[in-house]
Amino acid sequence: MRLLRFLGLCLLLTAGSTKAFGHDGQADHVAKHGGIVFTNGPFDLEFVLLAPKGRYAVYFNDTSGEELPASIVSDVSLSIQRTARTAERLALRIDDTGESWLGSGTVTDTQISTARVSYRFRGKTEQADVPFSTVFHAELSTPLAIKAGAPIALTFAVKDFFGRNTGAMQIVHEKPMHLMIVSADLADFYHIHPTLSPGSVFRVSHVFPHGGDYRLFADFTPVGGGNHIESFTVKVQGPGRPPIPLDPASGWTANSGSVRMTLAADKAFRAGEDISLSMTLADAKTGGPVHDLQRYLGAWAHIAIISQDTQDFLHVHPIEESPSASPPAPGAPSPATIRTSAGFRRAGLYKMWVQVQRANRVMTVPFILRVAPGAGPLTQIPQAPTDATLIKVSSAGYEPSRIPAKAGRPLKLAFFRVDAQNCGRLVKFPGLGVERELPPGQTVVIEVTPRKTGPLAFSCGMNMMKGELLVQ
Repeated sequence: MRLLRFLGLCLLLTAGSTKAFGHDGQADHVAKHGGIVFTNGPFDLEFVLLAPKGRYAVYFNDTSGEELPASIVSDVSLSIQRTARTAERLALRIDDTGESWLGSGTVTDTQISTARVSYRFRGKTEQADVPFSTVFHAELSTPLAIKAGAPIALTFAVKDFFGRNTGAMQIVHEKPMHLMIVSADLADFYHIHPTLSPGSVFRVSHVFPHGGDYRLFADFTPVGGGNHIESFTVKVQGPGRPPIPLDPASGWTANSGSVRMTLAADKAFRAGEDISLSMTLADAKTGGPVHDLQRYLGAWAHIAIISQDTQDFLHVHPIEESPSASPPAPGAPSPATIRTSAGFRRAGLYKMWVQVQRANRVMTVPFILRVAPGAGPLTQIPQAPTDATLIKVSSAGYEPSRIPAKAGRPLKLAFFRVDAQNCGRLVKFPGLGVERELPPGQTVVIEVTPRKTGPLAFSCGMNMMKGELLVQ
């Protein structure tokens, strides 16, 4: 059975102390042996440094995560380049168990600058570069005792593959980092923003109102890397309160401050499907439509959705009616209805918070969503033409996100969207006037012809996922 499941090869390289790094901790990027997980064409790759340094092993998995025998490929080699040193090429061999390829190289403390894996598969030589510069993870530091009712300093260190702190973040919706905090029962919700501090760390002070468990979701995008959402659990000492159960019968109209919001969906909530959501705003007193919202952190709304067990998290934004147009002039009326899209990997209860700003006050409107089981599991095997570049679309963004292209030459791009729990429902090339829907579990082939040299951007409909064609 294992031999039949080799479409969509996953390459795993191991080499030193095991420490797992992933883009966002989602299932499609879990590192079995610890290391860098990334995508190259139809393959997922993971690169790990193990002790002692200079020893490497290569494993192969299919796209469902099942390990394949090492003999599925041949002629596996590894090229290692370190700063100011000659590149080292290693030929690997199959281990005694037949599960991996093994090799040893020079033991040195010099950091690897580039690494390339080569192997033959179905008579063709394949190569994959390990993207050290795009791999980051976050670590949270807190006082040993976190007490309810007292200000607590939360410190986040974003580290590169080699463990170095980096403070270089893209400014996304006006902030370098967004932090969502929820209590275990989802009754308490906070959206705050750590700021860059000495030591290239991000700090913010927060007061937890009650004792108990809280879940933290840090959303950040390092310069040169993709979007990351990493979660942490903290225990707060002090008096707790009885859990507040989620009540789906609470309805789809809710008030917060001066705003009354009514939620609507284009279909029933089912796992594995794209769902269009609309939030219609009215004045809480008069019932008249609201047209005087202020943009909050660069958007008409910020929307967070978290599952009852706090394992699934979505951070989405409104889909602008005219995303390519210039921003509206100051004082122009805001839309009375805000629209977005969401999807869910699993059935169950979820809580959604919609944050809007009016009269310089941020208001948070909560809704409870019940998501029914989907029709069945989505395919995990992309069906892409051999002459197309495969781009995986998931909660980690586009992989690869930078694709070589030639000016004036047609280029086929096969977008494979893993599931619905990401904002990749629409892909758009503003410079070419091209937009296409990407249904979950399907491969959509788009042919584009770049007209001039230079970077050509593409993104999702919410401008959260971003990629570019490198046109020469």
